[in-house]
Amino acid sequence: MTEGNNSGGYEQPVIKSGYAGLFAIWLIPLLALVIAGWLVFKSVYDKGPEISITLPSAKGMEAGKTPLKYRDVVIGVVDRIVIPDEQDQVDVIVSVNKESRKYLTDTARFWVVAPAIGLEGISGLDTLLSGSYLEIDPGAGGEAAYEFEGLENPPVISSTVPGREYLLRTGSLGNIQRGSPVIYRGLQVGKVLGHRLALNNQSIEIIAFVEDPYTNLVTTKTRFWDAGAVNVRVSTSGVDIGASSFSALLSGAIEFASLRSDGPAGIAESGQEFYLFTGRSAMEEARYTHRVPFVLYFDGSVSGLEVGAPVEFKGIQIGTVRDISLQLEHNSGEYAIPVVINIEPQRIRVKADPTLPNDPATSQNARRRALESLIKRGLRARLKSNNFLTGQLIVDLDLFPEREARYYAEGSDIPEIPTLPTELEEITTSLTKLIEKVEKMPIDRLSISLTETAEGLQEIITEGQITETIKEIRGVAKSVTSIIGKVDKETLPRINEAVDDGRKTLAEIDKTLNNASTLFKTADNTLADGSPLKYDLSIMLRELAAASRSVRNLAEFLERNPSSLLSGKK
Repeated sequence: MTEGNNSGGYEQPVIKSGYAGLFAIWLIPLLALVIAGWLVFKSVYDKGPEISITLPSAKGMEAGKTPLKYRDVVIGVVDRIVIPDEQDQVDVIVSVNKESRKYLTDTARFWVVAPAIGLEGISGLDTLLSGSYLEIDPGAGGEAAYEFEGLENPPVISSTVPGREYLLRTGSLGNIQRGSPVIYRGLQVGKVLGHRLALNNQSIEIIAFVEDPYTNLVTTKTRFWDAGAVNVRVSTSGVDIGASSFSALLSGAIEFASLRSDGPAGIAESGQEFYLFTGRSAMEEARYTHRVPFVLYFDGSVSGLEVGAPVEFKGIQIGTVRDISLQLEHNSGEYAIPVVINIEPQRIRVKADPTLPNDPATSQNARRRALESLIKRGLRARLKSNNFLTGQLIVDLDLFPEREARYYAEGSDIPEIPTLPTELEEITTSLTKLIEKVEKMPIDRLSISLTETAEGLQEIITEGQITETIKEIRGVAKSVTSIIGKVDKETLPRINEAVDDGRKTLAEIDKTLNNASTLFKTADNTLADGSPLKYDLSIMLRELAAASRSVRNLAEFLERNPSSLLSGKK
């Protein structure tokens, strides 16, 4: 056994000299430290930015669980919720993924998605199980931002939807609200983004959004109206109540159209301002921009006549009532009710001279001259009931050339159209005059006479004269009936026979006349100039004339010489 290799039966450990042993001891901790540092670096490197969203409340949100989504993709999570001092709001701190940093600009919008029930329907039902979450709309992009004001309600239109915004101005908001649809021919093409009170506090400004490609339908002359209003129209056929649709009636709606009568126009730019009419009828009435005022003076009641009531001629509306007032004379106390109407010449088609230029000024002059011609021909105005149920009155214009024109204000700035009382007033006046005449009649004396007459009749009836007279009349009636029966049975057949004989006689006469006519024609032809018979007759007549002269000479000779009968002519 060797001593150097075996000491006491155990092998001695080999001790290496230098830094190798020390490195081996610290290698594993160093590796752990490097890995931890890498993990920390990677964690810091991969961590996205933190943003602060100020919201009215943190209802439904939980730190570490509530996600931030964009198009249903989680891009962050709520890290913590802070309540600032002396503020009624909360700051929600959200850790956003590094890849989503590009969405954090000053145009981004944030809101809380939670279950909600509105006029447009139910939204956010998926959050009943998953819980509320934050949603982001990145917007069009801009400067980087990390602090935001959250929206109380989700935006109506996402910033990714192409389209244009328009400003609609109206006097009253009605039932239009945020999210109300914008309709074109019944098709929804946009929504109402919001509304606000104008700076002058005199109107309401509504921001309407129309999606592409429907923005090409909005021109500078497009007309918008409230399609959610209830249209009530009273006419002679009754009361007509209508609305664009039931949904529009509930949630409000705005409809628009471009009228052909407005002529061509360019496409409206974003931000173009329009007037919002209260309804379709108001929009259609606005087409008539040219109005010619006339004044009418009534002395009867105008109850039932309102500003805006139609003015009709032969049942066709040609204008509206503009103003109604009361006019009193301070000295005499006489009164009149001047009613100013607007005749809208654009409602009237005038057949103008084709040689005149076709421009608006010439057309207006032609319409004005036509109205003046009607007034000269006897145009009169009178109030007329438009509906017996509501008592609504309208101004009815018609031609009454036989009625005298009554003018109240000579030289007025506004042309005057003479008026007539209403038909009811005329009937009332006639009845009043009739009653006055009746009152003037001697009613007492007439009553006494009638009483006496009745008493006389009573006496006659009592004495039986009437009964006898009735019997005699019945007898006469029977006789007449008998005579009529005889006439029917006896006389009429004979008359028929006589009529038949007369007809036959007339036929014979007609035949004879025809023959005579033929004979006359033949004689006329026979005796016509140049006929042989006429020639022979002429010769015979001349010979007869010569013979007659000879006989006359002979007679005269014998008369002078009667002895020549015995002695012969010497």
